[in-house]
Amino acid sequence: MIEGFLESLLPTGIFTGWLRDTEDPAPVMLEIRPAGSPAAVARAVASTFRHDLLRGGHGHGHYGFRARLLAPLPPGPAAFELYLPRRDQGVRTGVVVPPIDLAGRAKVEELLRPEPSWTTTDVLPFLACLDPAGQLARLGRARFIDAAYRFALNRWPGKGEALAYDRALAEGAASADDVLRELLTSRERADLGPDLISPWDPGFPFGEPVQA
Repeated sequence: MIEGFLESLLPTGIFTGWLRDTEDPAPVMLEIRPAGSPAAVARAVASTFRHDLLRGGHGHGHYGFRARLLAPLPPGPAAFELYLPRRDQGVRTGVVVPPIDLAGRAKVEELLRPEPSWTTTDVLPFLACLDPAGQLARLGRARFIDAAYRFALNRWPGKGEALAYDRALAEGAASADDVLRELLTSRERADLGPDLISPWDPGFPFGEPVQA
């Protein structure tokens, strides 16, 4: 399933919105097309973290985009399609087109600014976006503990740490959520700073849980 929304077109010629493919964890490469037209007026990768998407239950929330208008459009209300080439599907949406001077529109460099990172504060209330129980079932206790340490503390667990969590999980004294929460709220995590590894980073230790 594809879900998303085109939120605005700024006078600087920048589209904003989000798009998510719930059945494929890879970042979404999209086109913005006027309704009924196969010609793209903008292209983008929907990979920016947005807390509102995480809070709204849209996976891990890394689905925002900003896209630069490529061709002139008449001002006024207009219908568009957020088109996903890899599925040959799209989401119909609409936005008001403001007057835009293409000569004075935003430069490409504006789209290359650093993307926001999600933080421990973002993730802790929404651990379900990582599906800890599902990850534990998929990976097994030892690999799940390794992944939890790499995600939360950017390191492998020591032998004693791994054994302690393995015992707690095996005996039911702790859940997968408990392990992640304890690591994310640890003093060691606080000393590392709030930013966490992105799900799009090649080193992200958890597989993306696909949520309908």
